Amino acid sequence: MPKPGTLFILVVLFGIILLAIFRPEPMLAPGPVKPAHAAIADNCFACHAPFKGAAAERCITCHAPARIGLFTTRGKRLAGGKAAFHQQLTTPDCLACHTDHAGPALTGHSPVRFHHDLLKPAVRGQCATCHVAPATTLHRQFATTSCATCHTTSGWKPAHFAHDRLFRLDRDHNVACTTCNVGGNTRRYTCYGCHEHKPAATLAEHREEGVRGNIDNCARCHRSAEGEREGEGDDE
Repeated sequence: MPKPGTLFILVVLFGIILLAIFRPEPMLAPGPVKPAHAAIADNCFACHAPFKGAAAERCITCHAPARIGLFTTRGKRLAGGKAAFHQQLTTPDCLACHTDHAGPALTGHSPVRFHHDLLKPAVRGQCATCHVAPATTLHRQFATTSCATCHTTSGWKPAHFAHDRLFRLDRDHNVACTTCNVGGNTRRYTCYGCHEHKPAATLAEHREEGVRGNIDNCARCHRSAEGEREGEGDDE
């Protein structure tokens, strides 16, 4: 006769086995499937191989990589707005980015994140294929520049801004960012935080030298503290 503790454990194990056989979804599945797969919610083997888990080979029986982002699984052409970059993946490893189950909150389950290493090397630098640059003054000035000048594929932030392209931080200008970009606002800058110039006096001096037009953008002509000036006398 088994001891009471052993008997209790056997009963619990037997109950778990019965639940796994007759109610496999709540026992084994990490949450319900996404609405798009509701029709196959009870057909685990549509995505899972026995004793091996989900397999990409089963995903592509419905989602052909060459048609993802272009057509629905029923063959209807998709309207614009979808990024058809699946054709540029090194391998059709669906599980590297996608998960179909919304895991219970207590499990700490989180969505799988896309990694740029999954793309073929030749297209990893073609950021504009999927991304649109923010509509900021700073980004408009770099419209034709590679995103890799400031950003990396491992994360949008932190960005490494190549300041020499606008104003070299030489001599006394190698100061904290907030000295010129007040309040950490990189969309605007001021030179009057340090210099003794008054806007009205500066404007008068420029007019005396024959410089016309708007002079608010100091860095358009003065690219460094060494006195380098571009476009002097420009009347645009």
